[in-house]
Amino acid sequence: MLIGIDASRANVDKKTGTEWYAYYVIQEFKKIADPNDQFILYSKEKLRGSLSELPANFNNKVLNWPPKFLWTQIRLAWEMLVHKTDALFVPAHTIPLIHPKNTVTTLHDIGFEEYHQLYSPKDIGPENTAIKKIIKILVIIFTFGKYSSNELDYHRWSARLALKHAKRIITVSIFSKEKILEKFPINERKVSIIPNAYSPIYRVIHDQDKINAIKNEYNLTEPFFLYIGRQEEKKNVYKLIQAYLNFKKQSTNNFQLVLVGDKGYGYEKIAKLISSSSQKNNIKTLGWVDSKELPYLLNAAEIFIFPTLYEGFGIPILEAMACGTPVITSNYGAMKEISGQAAYLVNPNNLSEISSALNRLITDPNLKTNLITKGLQRVRDFSWSNTAKQTLTLIKE
Repeated sequence: MLIGIDASRANVDKKTGTEWYAYYVIQEFKKIADPNDQFILYSKEKLRGSLSELPANFNNKVLNWPPKFLWTQIRLAWEMLVHKTDALFVPAHTIPLIHPKNTVTTLHDIGFEEYHQLYSPKDIGPENTAIKKIIKILVIIFTFGKYSSNELDYHRWSARLALKHAKRIITVSIFSKEKILEKFPINERKVSIIPNAYSPIYRVIHDQDKINAIKNEYNLTEPFFLYIGRQEEKKNVYKLIQAYLNFKKQSTNNFQLVLVGDKGYGYEKIAKLISSSSQKNNIKTLGWVDSKELPYLLNAAEIFIFPTLYEGFGIPILEAMACGTPVITSNYGAMKEISGQAAYLVNPNNLSEISSALNRLITDPNLKTNLITKGLQRVRDFSWSNTAKQTLTLIKE
């Protein structure tokens, strides 16, 4: 069997949830694939690092000729037309217009349907060029005005294309499946739940010297609460900072708030809140941090706080639990489902609930210990090996 895989997201330098999902599933495929099957990993550039270490029955095909935008719909679609495969796996929901009958894709969530305001209205295409304007006109014409060429509409259009034309849809939680079935007229049997997991680099670390070295690298001299994720509206970072400011007004404890992650949609509002705050010296924005250092930061943190508004899964929840760090997260949807009984749940829109949760965990050692114990047990239910086995079985069906 000849199986094509879109490896473009797995090959990016700065990976977040969807990119890590693609990366780890491909890495596990290499371990379990039938030697009689052939795999082609499609990418925009040559595969990097360990992703480039391929078994004999794996090949990398670099699809790098222009255009550099709409790679999936132009370049990958052309490849599917001229060099057919028996199956195609796309780890995120954007499948090419031309694709094999046996195409399987993962639709992680449909937050773009429920929270339009949390997604960028920026148009796709090269910056400040006539091409971007041409794309916008063509999209409006070919969709009869139903869609524009912005990122939000591309999410919405590509999800409908996948749901209609993919042979099978994978999603990563019960919550996401329920939302998909609630929104779209699709046969329930077409959608399979295969959960995400976390990397084994996230673990309890006993090397305190190394932990201290990472803290010193980022000038973290006080106990701190830690958030990891894009600094954007969808992740509710603005309200997280407001809740932290409330906490500081009510507590004499000198805890800092550490934010790790790249800037996302709505960051300007977040930056303005920090700069105008009396606690701006206690709010540390580290930007992008290499994944090898994140386990040390999680081990150093007093609490991992993740009050996001919408997630299809929430991999950072598992990463924190695996490091023995107590977790505060949202009481809504996938976050509640994935954390089980092992996290302190709060209403992400209620500032007093979030700030009270921070205070409760630092003043109740029994509760904190209980959450750590439950978290370490909870993460045993997830592994990339199981995710990959179920996914490959589905593809080959």
